[in-house]
Amino acid sequence: GDVIVRATETGFLVPINAVEIKSEQAGEVQELVVQAGDLVQVGDRLALLRPESNQVKRVVEARAQVTQEQLNWEEAARTHDRMAELFAKGFIARNEKEVAFKQEENARVRYELAKQQLLLTLGGNKTLYEKSLKKNAVSEILAQFVILSPIAGTIIEVNVSEGEMVSSGMSTVTGGTTLMRISDLSRMWIKTKINEVSIGQVVEGQKASIRLDAIPGQVYAGTVVKISPKGEKVDNIVSYEVTLTIENPDQRLMPSMTANIDIITQVAKDVLYLPQNAVTRLHGNDVVQVPAALSSDKESPFKTVEVGLKNETVVVITRGLKEGEEVILPKPPEKKRE
Repeated sequence: GDVIVRATETGFLVPINAVEIKSEQAGEVQELVVQAGDLVQVGDRLALLRPESNQVKRVVEARAQVTQEQLNWEEAARTHDRMAELFAKGFIARNEKEVAFKQEENARVRYELAKQQLLLTLGGNKTLYEKSLKKNAVSEILAQFVILSPIAGTIIEVNVSEGEMVSSGMSTVTGGTTLMRISDLSRMWIKTKINEVSIGQVVEGQKASIRLDAIPGQVYAGTVVKISPKGEKVDNIVSYEVTLTIENPDQRLMPSMTANIDIITQVAKDVLYLPQNAVTRLHGNDVVQVPAALSSDKESPFKTVEVGLKNETVVVITRGLKEGEEVILPKPPEKKRE
């Protein structure tokens, strides 16, 4: 038959790409549109914020600076055009025309810098930036700041409440307030620890059978995708973290679920095998006990064999026996009578 060797351990499910959602603007959470467990698509509304007054002031000032630098550039461009006409008619020297050209270029650079400053003040939000360039009343744009989902997935955690003040993720040293976390749960990771005795048999790409306590009777297929090169020693036992992937098309699997993992490390097909307790060591050799009529040595009931692959219950016999030969199993120890 076939002999399969497995590395059996327990692990837990974790999201592959959990994304932290932070606000580009500081302010008050006005409304939470979603809750933990909700499915969202790219661009879906997650929350509404009322930006703080200081933020609105900074945006208004930045927008005003853009308008001022735009006017300065337009004025410098008109001056340059006039100088170019006068130079063409011979009324001014080339140097005066070149000075006007440099002043126009400097004004254009200042205008571009002002626009970049406005974009930064808006937290890099290009949609809001484009709107602010078209509107005069910037405060109306910021009256309600909308947080949109950057990915499609499941809301796995919501960390704020309506009415709570949050800091910007763009302007603070700590990175701002995490509003919620979203993850695509259609494919997940399983993290487990394999001891040093078995880790040498585990390689990337091996298949595994996954059973979960939360979903009895269901067997999932997994694949080894990463093996940590650094071991961790706990209670004098060295183990290595192994990561597997598992498909989750029906979204029944959830983060932190316990997984029972059987990684198939070796397979021997159509081989002869015996129960492990049928093979013993004698004088440095692997031997099995056979009936006296089958033994070549009339004084010994043991026959030398060569063994190969083995798992928790059976061992492969590579030489010394043929299919159909009888082997005597050792008697189980008798229970002591009280």
